Amino acid sequence: MVNRLKFIFRLLLYLSILFVVYYLYKFDFLSLSGLHIDIPFAVLSVLLLWVGFYLSTQSWKVSLNTHGFKISRKEAIYSHGISVFAKYMPGKIWVILGRASIISEKGLPLMQLAAVSLREQLLYLLLGLLISLIALPFLSVSSWFFILVLIGSLALGLFLFSHRVHNWGLVLFLKLFKKELDIPFIPMKDALTMTGAIMNYWIFWSLGFYFLVKALAPDASFLVALAFPMSVSCGLLAIFLPGGIGVREGIIVMFLTSMGHSPALAITISIIQRLWFISGEVFIFGSALLFKNRK
Repeated sequence: MVNRLKFIFRLLLYLSILFVVYYLYKFDFLSLSGLHIDIPFAVLSVLLLWVGFYLSTQSWKVSLNTHGFKISRKEAIYSHGISVFAKYMPGKIWVILGRASIISEKGLPLMQLAAVSLREQLLYLLLGLLISLIALPFLSVSSWFFILVLIGSLALGLFLFSHRVHNWGLVLFLKLFKKELDIPFIPMKDALTMTGAIMNYWIFWSLGFYFLVKALAPDASFLVALAFPMSVSCGLLAIFLPGGIGVREGIIVMFLTSMGHSPALAITISIIQRLWFISGEVFIFGSALLFKNRK
């Protein structure tokens, strides 16, 4: 039975790669032409992105170590990287379970590992929303959008770190939907340790996105770096859209046009950033395969 479950986990993870190809084709991301790109900036943006992906694997390692599960750097790269395409499958459960299921093959409890994975994802989301708040006052967007992001950030923060609010939220969900919500409370001491590791790759990804935009729009403001965490965070909230496809692109277009860039350029950048980010996923997936072959 255990071997069958492992086989199912692996099969679904590898099938998720097919979803990547399918959605790229479906949304016409592969038909780009006539682009003028500053190559040095583009190369720098890719390198920063890849470093961020490596740091995301080490954030997973830090999160597990914080909760008493000791794994090596190579195990972190393999478990995180081999399941990186799971986000393109409908729903978000495989983002949580994929890497946890691989670590569980060491004989560790899967559900506890999945809880750690979920905790890191929730902190990742919260930090992305908080970073987004820095840029919103400078954008010509509706004040309601700023208020919604602010309220969402505060509500998520209180739910994660306040015992009273956390318990109240679980009870409210049970009363409204007649189902239990299993989202773990995060002690502040654990959150502080994990936050530093998560912020490392948010910084590199945001800088990478800034240089990507500079490669296409030399006059871009440094504030465009904050468009990426905002788009990813909103994409994460879109539970039923694989990889946040459509949501991320829409947020980036809104962000760039509000900063004075033409809609055509904003749409082009939103498409390029998806391919750019997938290059990082391919990089970390390939790195995981290398470690698997060596093992």
